[in-house]
Amino acid sequence: MTSPAPSAPATPPTRSVPITVLCGFLGAGKTTLLNHLLTQAGGLKVAVIVNEFGAVNVDASLVVRTDEQTIELSNGCICCTLRGDLLYAVDELLRTRDLDAILIESTGIGEPLPIAQSFCLTPEELELAPEAGQPELPNLLGRVHVDAMVTVVDSAQFFTLWNRTDEIPGDDFGRGFGELLAEQIEFADLVVLNKLDLAAAEDVQSLRELVRITNPRARVLEATRGRLEVAEVLNVGLFDMDAASQLDAWVAELEKEHTPESETYGLGTHIYRAARPFDPERLHAMLAGGLPHSVIRSKGWVNLGDGVATLWNHTGRQLALEQAGTWHRPEDAFSEVVFIGRDLDSPALDRLLGGALA
Repeated sequence: MTSPAPSAPATPPTRSVPITVLCGFLGAGKTTLLNHLLTQAGGLKVAVIVNEFGAVNVDASLVVRTDEQTIELSNGCICCTLRGDLLYAVDELLRTRDLDAILIESTGIGEPLPIAQSFCLTPEELELAPEAGQPELPNLLGRVHVDAMVTVVDSAQFFTLWNRTDEIPGDDFGRGFGELLAEQIEFADLVVLNKLDLAAAEDVQSLRELVRITNPRARVLEATRGRLEVAEVLNVGLFDMDAASQLDAWVAELEKEHTPESETYGLGTHIYRAARPFDPERLHAMLAGGLPHSVIRSKGWVNLGDGVATLWNHTGRQLALEQAGTWHRPEDAFSEVVFIGRDLDSPALDRLLGGALA
């Protein structure tokens, strides 16, 4: 996107404009929800920014006409390569329009956290610099604020995608489908379970409980063909950067050791803890054999006896072990992994992991 040189607005902004960000995997129904919100906006002056990963922004052409501006950001993602363009685009809207709200539709593989950070930090804090010939990147602090991060979910296809073993095509980070879906759900303020008319009742209930366990602070809405009331999505004031940044909040929630309601529906949790370190060879051999198919999500850290804390991150059929840093007190190192799944056999999980200890 080519940005004009900054010019002073006719009327200096006197208030912060709320921003609502729509995230969700390809085909979840983000554009459909966006259109429903725009057609119901009434007297609200809402501008739209649509981001599409490809060179041609198909989604932008599908957005209904609005009295305010629609800006297209193509051939990249606003959570990484187009972050600076996003700042320019919002700055342009603030300088040229008197707005009540800004709606941003992210690409299907966009991560919510970096998008939200774009409006909560200065360009310097984001370590962004203008490209050659471009004006200075605008500082949007105090001029806009994130109202809500909204993740739209295709309820009918969610678990099919979650359980895929391949990587997302074109994803620079080499993420699996389940990994991205988990990121989008666990960071959201609002989770929209869309396409209820196409989804099995059991899948919808499992989705409700998965969200409740992994993101207990999120508000869950349900929709068919993206139909929701404007008041349910815009100006809801749900975003809290400090709370949202704690992506492992669900681990802390589970450590309260209460019996989750989800067990009524077959989706439950189990926490495995061990003071003894794992034997690396035994652990990798155990993981090579695969976790029980009843486990759909697990996360935590493990002690391999090497003084390094290792993160355990598993979604669907993909599991990664990544070094996170050294233990502050190696003598107090321990392992703790939270498992989520349907009809979990807790004793069997304890035996499986216990057999890999040193």
